[in-house]
Amino acid sequence: MTSEHSKTQPGDEPQGQSTSTGAGEAAPTAPARPAAVGDWEPWPQRSADRGRLNRLAVVTLVLGLLGGVLALVTAGFALRRIRRDGDRGKGLVVAGLVLCGGWLLAGLVAWGVTWTGSAPDTGLRALRVGDCFRVPTGATASRTAPEQVTRVPCDTPHQAEYVDDFPAYERSADERYPGAAVLSQRAEALCRQRQRSYVVDPLGLPAEVRLSWYLPTRVDWSTDPTITCYLTAPEALSRPLRMDGTVLDPAQLGYLLATRDWAETRTALVADAPAAPPATLRDAVRRAETTHTDMWFRLRREPWPEPVRPAMERMLTEMEQAEPAWRNADGEPDRGKLLQVVAQAGQHPDPATELAVRQALGLPTAQGEPMR
Repeated sequence: MTSEHSKTQPGDEPQGQSTSTGAGEAAPTAPARPAAVGDWEPWPQRSADRGRLNRLAVVTLVLGLLGGVLALVTAGFALRRIRRDGDRGKGLVVAGLVLCGGWLLAGLVAWGVTWTGSAPDTGLRALRVGDCFRVPTGATASRTAPEQVTRVPCDTPHQAEYVDDFPAYERSADERYPGAAVLSQRAEALCRQRQRSYVVDPLGLPAEVRLSWYLPTRVDWSTDPTITCYLTAPEALSRPLRMDGTVLDPAQLGYLLATRDWAETRTALVADAPAAPPATLRDAVRRAETTHTDMWFRLRREPWPEPVRPAMERMLTEMEQAEPAWRNADGEPDRGKLLQVVAQAGQHPDPATELAVRQALGLPTAQGEPMR
C-alpha cells in the first residue's frame, strides 16, 4: 500500500510549499529572491563634473585670433592652472597657440616680401615722388620707360630723380591712342608744371640738369597709360634735387613763393623787351608792376626769423623806392624812355640785398648750389 501522501521527486515540489520535517509538521519556505541586476538605465547619464572652464584659456584663444603675442604668456598660466586645479580648456589653449603661431608666420612672410621688395631692381611704377634711380645705358634718352630701374639713395651716384606721374589721356580713359607727338606735347606742358612745384627754387638746380619724361607706348595704352616726369643729367648726380614743402622750412618756402612770380616776370621782361612792339611791351610792364606790388605785400606779411629780418627790411625798403619807377614806366609813351625806366626799375631790389636774404635763409646763392 501506498502512504497517504504521494511520493514526489525533490525537483517536483512547487515553490512556496512546505515539506515534511518530521512529526507530521511542515515548515514554511521563504520565497526565492530574484537574481541581482546591476544599475542600468535606458539613456546615458551625464558624466561627473570635470571642473570649470579656465578663463585664461578663453583669453588665450581670443588673443590668438587677434594675433596678440600675449597669447604666449596667457597660455603658460592657463596650462599651469589646468594641471593644478583640473580646469577645462586645454584645447582652447592649444588652438590659441596655433593661431598665434599662424600670425607670427604671416608676419615673417610679409617682412620677407617687404625686404625682397626693397631689392635694387624694381619696375618704374614702384618708384615714388622724390626717389632717385639708375637706368640702363641710353634709357634716359628714350621716351619709352625701361622695364627695370634701380632705386638708390639720393646721396649715391644716380642719373635720374622721380618728379611725378599722371594719366596720359586728356579727358577720359577711353580716349584712343593719340600718337607719340601729341603725348610729347602733353608731357612737356604738364611735366613743367610738376617741376615748378617740385623745385620751387630753380637756382638750386645744376645747370646741366634737364627735365625729361617717359611716354606710354601703343601697347601700354590699354593697361597703363601713364606719363612719368623725371629730372636727369648727363653726369651722375649725388644729391637730391627736390626743393618743395617737404624739405624747405616755412620761412624758406614763404620767401620763394612770394618772389617766384616776380623773378619769372622780370626775367621774361628783360629778355623780350628790346624786340617787343610798344603795345606788347606796355602790357608786360603792367604785369611786372602788378607782380612787384604783390611780392611786396606777401613779404611784408611773413613772420621772418630774427636772423632774416635786417636783410628783409632792407629789401622791402628798396622795393618801396622802386614802386614810383614802375608807375612811370606804365604811363611812358616813348619806347626809348620806357626801356630806360624798365632797366632802372629792374635793378630793385638790389641783387646784393637779395643775396643777403638768401644767405640768411640758407638758400642757394649760385646756380646749382645746394641748400645750407
